[in-house]
Amino acid sequence: MECYITYSVKGFLAFNNENELICEKLFPEDEIINRLAEINDKNIVKEEIEIIEEVSKDYDEIIIESNKRRSDYNNDKVTIKTPNQGGDYLRDNYDKFGLDSEEITSIYRSLAIHKIKKESASEDKHLIQAINSIDEIDESISKLIERIREWYALYFPEMDVIRNNETYIKLISQNKTKEKIIEAKPDAFPDDIIDLEEDINPLDLEIMNNYAKSIYELQQSRKNLEEYIEKKMEDIAPNLKLLVGSSLGAKLISHAGGLKRLAVYSSSTVQIMGAEKALFRHLKSGDRPPKYGLIYQHPQVRGAKWWNRGKVARMLAGMISHAVRRDVFTKTFDENAADEFLSKVEEIEKNNPFPTKTTKRRKEEKSKSKKSKKKGKKKKKRR
Repeated sequence: MECYITYSVKGFLAFNNENELICEKLFPEDEIINRLAEINDKNIVKEEIEIIEEVSKDYDEIIIESNKRRSDYNNDKVTIKTPNQGGDYLRDNYDKFGLDSEEITSIYRSLAIHKIKKESASEDKHLIQAINSIDEIDESISKLIERIREWYALYFPEMDVIRNNETYIKLISQNKTKEKIIEAKPDAFPDDIIDLEEDINPLDLEIMNNYAKSIYELQQSRKNLEEYIEKKMEDIAPNLKLLVGSSLGAKLISHAGGLKRLAVYSSSTVQIMGAEKALFRHLKSGDRPPKYGLIYQHPQVRGAKWWNRGKVARMLAGMISHAVRRDVFTKTFDENAADEFLSKVEEIEKNNPFPTKTTKRRKEEKSKSKKSKKKGKKKKKRR
């Protein structure tokens, strides 16, 4: 004899073959949202355990609608089937069980708000926002500095000898005139090329100085964010931080959409994260697949000999997967991970001092392919 268990926003219900209600376990009024959230997270709640235990006394097979696995229940009578007969009957007859659409909508609206609050409280979500903010600040600073250099050259063209952008902005923001700037950094300006005559409207100079101060404050905000990311990575992903550094680690977490999502990715997925365009091009046109994505930013991958980069990237991706899983699941710290990675890189470089014939041929084919594409583009333009 079999029965069917399903659940609604009010609790768990059990039906027999004739769709007669044989048992129900309702959620406490003040715990409805928490119970539904637990069910969505694939947890077995108290009321679910109670109703299974009760119907087990009289029924040989318990068919239950669930998002969990059969082995999670530790009961030989339980079978998972979604939807099942009892669930279909309940959804077709909500009014018979004291449920109306407005009440259901209201409860699920509250559940959505609960999920949003829970997600926003997650530590890695703040980290993702911070690393994305740095990318946007970098883009803004680059454009703003290009503008201030062009503008300030109208007043003090000799300032162009300062190549470091941070120094350039700091000098302008903290020193209003040519004379003050030269006093602050005398070694940068040869005496024979400086014209100290002030031939500018004071209002123009004031505006430029204020503009430089705004850029300088933006640069300081970026530094603060870097320090914040450093601390955040140490708190939530120390193994990943040790292996790849705070910046690259945060970028990987951001690209995956969260630390837990990164932890369940395979190492092959981690290896090409950030190279999705190249991957789709490979799938579409048959071009060579990408060997690395974001992890190319790691100095050991970028600095490896071209024929060894794929090997180093593959090995690093595997170690990243292990590091993230330690951070998420076991909460243990491996202080030797970085040294182990460096020794493996040295071993790869030592064992492969020269490219093989196969890698040479592939590189030549890739080079020919690029040249033929360029020729094709030139022909199209001429037409």
